[in-house]
Amino acid sequence: MTDQPLDARALEELQAAALANLWVPTQSWSDLAESGVPIMAEGDGVKVRDVDGRWGYDGSAGLMLINIGHGRTEVIDAIATQLGKLHYASTFRYATEPVVRFAEKVASLTPGDLNHVYFTSGGSEAVETALKIAFQYHANRGERGRTKFIARQDAYHGVSRGALSVSTASYVSRETYEPILSADVRFAPQPAYHRREDSSESLADFTVRCATAIDDIIRAEGPETVAAVIAEPVSYSAGVAVPGDAYWGMVREICDRHGVLLIADEVITGWGRTGRWFGMEHWGVVPDLMTMAKGMTSGYFPVGACVATERVFDAFKGGRDAAFHHGFTYGGHPAGGAAGLANAAIIEREGLVENAARMGRRMLERLRGLSDHPSVGDVRGLGLMCAVDLVADQATKEPFSSIDGAVKGLASKLADLGLFTRVRDQIFLTPPLTVSEADVDAMVDIVDEGLTLVERELGLG
Repeated sequence: MTDQPLDARALEELQAAALANLWVPTQSWSDLAESGVPIMAEGDGVKVRDVDGRWGYDGSAGLMLINIGHGRTEVIDAIATQLGKLHYASTFRYATEPVVRFAEKVASLTPGDLNHVYFTSGGSEAVETALKIAFQYHANRGERGRTKFIARQDAYHGVSRGALSVSTASYVSRETYEPILSADVRFAPQPAYHRREDSSESLADFTVRCATAIDDIIRAEGPETVAAVIAEPVSYSAGVAVPGDAYWGMVREICDRHGVLLIADEVITGWGRTGRWFGMEHWGVVPDLMTMAKGMTSGYFPVGACVATERVFDAFKGGRDAAFHHGFTYGGHPAGGAAGLANAAIIEREGLVENAARMGRRMLERLRGLSDHPSVGDVRGLGLMCAVDLVADQATKEPFSSIDGAVKGLASKLADLGLFTRVRDQIFLTPPLTVSEADVDAMVDIVDEGLTLVERELGLG
């Protein structure tokens, strides 16, 4: 790694250009104008460097996607080779060899008979695709009245119109767009045990209640009106909400009983993140449709997909009337296929799914050792998908964000100490799957030190 930050004049010019011309997603203008636009410059393995010259652990793996780490020349070379051979062919008319081979590879990795891969450019597009497939599946079978979807509270499925319609995560500003979102969505409880209303309720009872609520909604709406249930196996947006063991089996049975499709959104949880290739494998449940993106190429090329079972795909066989008239210009890009194949080869060859399971257990154990901190409310995780709940008061569970400047201050402190990661009312740790024991220990040590410093400044404890 080389530490070559920009000089002061170049940094000033770059910041001015960013503020003048770049519309930064999700960030408030006032915060950016005050603090500047964080700009990254370089990545190597599990670490990244910003333009100020600070190297630190990539605790968020970009946006929970750089599963194989930074700087993997094998993937870069595969993309470059394909671009030099054939950089594009109409994805509405032609297939290319790397895309066919990648579809074949995806089908070999997904559970059950999820064998039919529809490529997109990312996660939101994959969810849009799944919602439309679910509706047309029923319509092709003569049930056009099945127009409703059931999602879960605190869920995040994307920012496009359909995906946002089934999302309620606090940070998507759903209320702003409510007038243009679908009214045919109902929301069931999120099986987030740390957020249950009755603190005396057992995990088993809570799990049953959350699953049964889906059955209640379907019955209340009328099964003949419901197309699908969509949910993440483990909800990142709900603070890494890991459901109880009985939940997914119950939801699968409920959907089957009412003829409703089950869509598993594996955009974050897929491709090894939870210590299995796909999150649903922890519960032995095969959904009817599975969305994925992020770790499919570890971010080296924008690729997403919706994968369907044989039963679902069969409903689209036949003439033009049965076909799925849907597509994205860059869905099925040949360079994306090449990137995906190279990414999958690295994950398999280096045993990164197994490493995610091992390192995830170590990280969770180490993070639970931080419970003595007055700002730590709870710790959860599955594989390399962990969250530390932050509170202003352990007794009342008042959120950490209720203290003015606390979240921003902690994120800055962690970065100064060598950990770039996402901080809200949780510290999220979702590093590349290539992390070692030493990396895990170093990241947790930084969290420990950062919390100590911020708690002292805030007078907590």
